[in-house]
Amino acid sequence: MTRGGAYNEIDVRCDAGGFRLEFEAAWDPFATALFGPSGSGKSTLLEIIAGVRGGATGRVSLEGRTIFDTAAGVVPPPARRWIGWVPQDAALFPHLTARENVRYGLPRGGDEGERRLRAAIAALELEDVLPRRALELSGGERQRVAVARAIGSGARVLLLDEPLAGLDHPLRSRVFPLFRRLRDELRLPMIYVSHDAGEVLALAEHVLVARAGRCVASGPARDVLGDAERTSAFDLHGVENRFDAELIEERAGEGTALLELQSGARLQMSSTPPPGRGRFEIVIRAEEIIVASERPGRVSAQNVLEAIVEDVERLGGNAMVTASVTGTRFVARITVRSLEELGLKPGTRIWLMFKASSIRAAGRRGSM
Repeated sequence: MTRGGAYNEIDVRCDAGGFRLEFEAAWDPFATALFGPSGSGKSTLLEIIAGVRGGATGRVSLEGRTIFDTAAGVVPPPARRWIGWVPQDAALFPHLTARENVRYGLPRGGDEGERRLRAAIAALELEDVLPRRALELSGGERQRVAVARAIGSGARVLLLDEPLAGLDHPLRSRVFPLFRRLRDELRLPMIYVSHDAGEVLALAEHVLVARAGRCVASGPARDVLGDAERTSAFDLHGVENRFDAELIEERAGEGTALLELQSGARLQMSSTPPPGRGRFEIVIRAEEIIVASERPGRVSAQNVLEAIVEDVERLGGNAMVTASVTGTRFVARITVRSLEELGLKPGTRIWLMFKASSIRAAGRRGSM
């Protein structure tokens, strides 16, 4: 739905723990995706829009409504921005039940909010969860409650920071249509953060591509991500873990391949390596690596590596943990809550876990 002119404008700057955000974009459609690798500033940008991150300067206008303008002295508190924000860590009130959380912020006497909330509870399969306290919920359940709370809050714009990240694939496939209904039936504007190009193409009219704190591409979703080759390039650009690997053994019966890194660390990969001999590059996304403070027992992940934490960097509600495995540095992205619960700091012994399917081949490096 084109309305003429730029109905949405963002021009903000912010220093966040050594990370510099300078994001500028203007666009019209209201179903928007924010796409880019971990650490590119997506969550920081959403926190500025929602009003929960201080220190930012500039201007934000969404749906023709200025919600932030430091030059004009327009810096309202979060509650007066009418933004429905779903952060990655859900941010529920721990002392309240799921029902009390989803109804928190529900406009009084608002039939529209009640209707939205009932639809969200049904689509998110929350009926059995509602009586339980937030502390008793799993990560995926907390995320679903946070989504329902945002939808029922009377928000004029939804900010969805990877809202399906904590859900398993069957539930993701059932929940995702809810966002399309919000787009098509309620015409509820949204900015949807995702690493999944398929999700973006199925939902968004417009895509903003973030990289290193800047907007590096902006345009119709299919123009920006529609071409398979370009989508792959965007998808792999900026992936935090990139290694040279050598194929040691293909195990066709198991659907895996054994790889060896230059440091001697060995990994199990489920996708097919590039044809031919020699080294090739593999990539692993930081968010696909699970961090444990104790040696895990029997798990489905085929890659379990003992490591030592070298560095921890906080970026908004997330933390990037750099850890060494026999001299090879891996980067894992976890929430700040997990960082604090695990007590991670340089020198801490941890275990990194990721599935064989998390490893992707990025290209051939040449002969050995």
